[in-house]
Amino acid sequence: MTFDVKLTIVGNTQVGKSCIAKRYVDNEFSNNIISTNGGHFLKKSVEVDNKKIRFQIWDTAGQEKFRSLASLYYRTALAVVVVFDVTRQQTFDDLDFWIHEVKAKGDQNAMIVIVGNKIDASEQVISKEQAQVYAYRENLKYFETSALTGQGVNEVFTYLAGKCQEKNNYYKDVTVHKSTSQQKGCC
Repeated sequence: MTFDVKLTIVGNTQVGKSCIAKRYVDNEFSNNIISTNGGHFLKKSVEVDNKKIRFQIWDTAGQEKFRSLASLYYRTALAVVVVFDVTRQQTFDDLDFWIHEVKAKGDQNAMIVIVGNKIDASEQVISKEQAQVYAYRENLKYFETSALTGQGVNEVFTYLAGKCQEKNNYYKDVTVHKSTSQQKGCC
């Protein structure tokens, strides 16, 4: 059985959204990735508990002028990865914007995770502890990644694949029973 999962990656420009997606799908890194305009689509299938999960990964543009388009991509997403750059304070500060947007305009049942990218860089300004406190406050899971080295990237998607599988099993176990009793009277 195959379960399709629409997953959207959002965050400010230049935080490494495209690089994370490329690292996960093709296991490679490129410094020559051009900024995404609108959205870019990638696919990857994984197996969880002998069931196939087919990720449809939407990589969105982070530039201010394209932010209004991002909601088109996460509106029906089952999973959303919100990325910030651990070397740039503003990208961390803007997590509030992205998380609010996803919760307000996305699927109410969507799983949201926060990813701090570029942990390979020596000039980090956001500590792991600071990001974990923020994620805890938002009741979200936090991951650290390096798209450059690949560190932590698979863990993000493995976690989401497992959660999607759990959600799929939950929905299959829910059964709706139609009431057969007849009401008396006019109401």
